Amino acid sequence: MNKRIRAILFSISITISTTMLIALVEGVLFYIYSILTGNLVELEASNRFILIVVTISIPSILISISLRGSALTEIEDAIIAISIAWIAIPAINAFIYSYTVGIDYIDGFFESLSGFTGTGLTIFSRPEDLPYTILIWRATTQWIGELGVIVFSVALLPYIHRVLGRIYLAERGVRLGPTILSTTRRLLTIYLFLTFTGVLMLMMSGMNFLDAVAHSMTGIATGGMSTNSQNIGFWYNIAGYRVLLTSVIIMVFGALNFADLHNLFRGKVKKFLRSPEVKWFFYITLFLLATVIAIVIICYGFDIELIGLAIYNTISGLTTTGFQVGYIGKEYSEILKLVIVIAMAIGGATFSTAGGIKIKRIIIALKALGWSFAKPFLPEKAYFVKRVGEEVIDEENIASTYAYIVLYMLTAITISVLLYITLNLSGYVWSRNYIDALFETVSALSCVGLTTGITSISMPIQAKVLLMVAMYFGRLEFSPLYIVIGYRYRSKMIL
Repeated sequence: MNKRIRAILFSISITISTTMLIALVEGVLFYIYSILTGNLVELEASNRFILIVVTISIPSILISISLRGSALTEIEDAIIAISIAWIAIPAINAFIYSYTVGIDYIDGFFESLSGFTGTGLTIFSRPEDLPYTILIWRATTQWIGELGVIVFSVALLPYIHRVLGRIYLAERGVRLGPTILSTTRRLLTIYLFLTFTGVLMLMMSGMNFLDAVAHSMTGIATGGMSTNSQNIGFWYNIAGYRVLLTSVIIMVFGALNFADLHNLFRGKVKKFLRSPEVKWFFYITLFLLATVIAIVIICYGFDIELIGLAIYNTISGLTTTGFQVGYIGKEYSEILKLVIVIAMAIGGATFSTAGGIKIKRIIIALKALGWSFAKPFLPEKAYFVKRVGEEVIDEENIASTYAYIVLYMLTAITISVLLYITLNLSGYVWSRNYIDALFETVSALSCVGLTTGITSISMPIQAKVLLMVAMYFGRLEFSPLYIVIGYRYRSKMIL
C-alpha cells in the first residue's frame, strides 16, 4: 500500500478510535450510574450504547495497530485526512444513535453530523424523552468536535503527536506552546476549566447536574444542542433572565480566540483587551444589539421581554452557539431574522469553537476597503504597512479573505435556493418564506443551530442532505473544495 495512503488511513483510524474511547468511558460511567440509581431506562440504554461502541471500536483499533507509525508528511494529505474523517466519524456515530434509540440511519447521520460539526440543528422533536446516556453523548460529540478530535488524540494518546502533527496544523494551525503536544494540553486545560465553571454556573441558575453538564459542554463548544425541546427557553420559563445571562457568558467565552483566552488565563489582561478580535467582537456585538433593539421598538413597540429575548438570540447567532428562546420563525419579522442571519454569517473569532466567516476576516475585509479608499490620496511613492493588530497583512491575505467571503455567500445563496425549491416541491408543511430557508441554511453553514422551525425528522431527505452539505463545508471552511479547485488549477498550470 502507498505510504501516503497508509498515513491517511492511520490518521483517520486514530481519530475514530479516540472518539470511541471517549464514548466507551461515558457508556461505562452511565452504566455505573444506572446501577447505583436503579434507573432501568438508563441501564438498558447504557448496555446498548456500550455494545455498539465496542463493536465499532474493534476494527478501528485493529486498523490503527496494523498501520502504526505511518506519519503524515504532506499538508495536502493532512487536509484530505481531515476531510474524510469529518464524514467517517459522524457516519460511524450514526450507528450508535440508530442502535441505541432506534432512529433511522439517515436521521442518525444528520444528528451525528450536526453534533460533531457543532451545528446543533436536531431532528429529535422531544430530546427530554431520550435517556441521558444519549443526551450527554450528543453533547459530548459537540464538545469534542468543536475543539477538534485531533486535539484529544494528540493530548490523550502517548506519542501520537509525532505522527499526527500535520493534521493538527492543518485543522488548527496555531500553537500556544513550544510543541504541538504542549499546545493541545494547554487547549484542553482551558477547555476543561471553562466547561467545569459553566456547569457550576448553570446549576446555580436552576439546572440539575446532568442538564448543566450537557449545556455547559454545548455552550463552550458553541454547539447549542439542548436536553429539552424548548431549548434554553425551558429554563428561562423557570429561572428567568438568570439562566440567559449565565449561558451568554459561556457562549461568549466559547466564541473567543483560544490564544486570547490563553493570555487572559495567564493574567495578561491588557494584551487580551488589545486583541483585534476581542475588540471587534464587542464592537460588532454592540452594533448588532443596537440594530435589534431599534427594529423591535419600531416593529413591536417597547416590549422589554421581546427586546431581551431578541438580544439573546442575536448573541447566540453571533457566537454560533444556537441556544434559542422562543419561536423565531413565527414570532420574528423578516428584517429581524435578517439581522440574525448577518450575525450568524459573521460568527466568532478564529482559533475558537465558533463557526461563520470569522471576525478576523471581517476586520481584514473592512480595513482593506479603507486602505483602497486611502490609496488615491497618498503620495505616489508612499508605502505603508497594512496591519491588523501586530500582524502584517499582505495582498495574498486580502485576496484569500475576499475569496472566502465570496465563496461563503455563493454557497449560502445556492443551498438556500435549492432548499426553498425542495421544500416547496415536496409538499412539506412550512412557512414557504425564502428568508426562513436562508436563515436555516446560514445556520447550518455557520454551524449555529438556531432554527425557524424548518428542521425536523419529517423534513424530506433531500432537504436534510442539503443542510448536511452546508454543515460539512462550514465546519471545514470549504477545505475539500479548495483541494479540488487547487488540484485542477495546478494540473492546468503544469500542462
